[in-house]
Amino acid sequence: MKKLIFTLFTLFTLISFSQNSSIEEALADINSTFKNMEVKLLNWPKSLLPKLGKLKDTAFIAFPKKKTEGKLPLLISLHGGGGKVWTIEEQLKRSAKVKGLSIAELAGKDLIVLEPNSFAKWDPKTLNIMLDYILETYTQIDQDRIYLMGHSMGGLGTWDWIQQSPERFAAVAPCGFRGISDDANIEKLVTLPVYGMVGGEDGKNVASVEKMASLLKAAGNKNVQFVAFSGANHAQGNKKVFSNVEWINWMLNFSTNQ
Repeated sequence: MKKLIFTLFTLFTLISFSQNSSIEEALADINSTFKNMEVKLLNWPKSLLPKLGKLKDTAFIAFPKKKTEGKLPLLISLHGGGGKVWTIEEQLKRSAKVKGLSIAELAGKDLIVLEPNSFAKWDPKTLNIMLDYILETYTQIDQDRIYLMGHSMGGLGTWDWIQQSPERFAAVAPCGFRGISDDANIEKLVTLPVYGMVGGEDGKNVASVEKMASLLKAAGNKNVQFVAFSGANHAQGNKKVFSNVEWINWMLNFSTNQ
């Protein structure tokens, strides 16, 4: 029995080492390619994990490669449903191509990017706990310039989070999703800049994101943008969202202390 336990432990250790080595190689490859952002793995403290619900142990965080002075804005990017079942390595590679890390690299702005990873749909309660930890840990973040975006499940997660805590964000981009209920509290969002994006051929998601923009405008929100990418389906819409540098330029105009 002892020999079997030792063998299993050794096998588990070798597998874990191989996985970690593979992730580190992927990370090094991304950072050798990126010119503007330096990507790091963020492992949540064990004492914090029980409070983070279905969030995975590892998140991604990126900083400008060039030296900066003063506070930096924070962009939080929430992944879609596929990320629930992907490995951390798969998520890392995808983010560098068509997710939060990608758009930050393309934009080339002085900002910090945080991309949490989840086994399940996004929960505003655990996301708020996560954000509290981030702001306590990374004091260089400008707390008046926190931005949020997501596509598909990430778009719905963005919408749900701003329904709970709109005051935390300077501008948001809920994209490519449906699930806006008729009793959504639009009134609490009239001062929050919102940039909705969706593939023009993304089924019911087109009407949903357009409805969101229309409701916000009707309620008196003067900072609403709506973009439907012509001919783009759901996957193509995701790629368009995370390469739309205009959204980054737009969001950086806003601060919660305005």
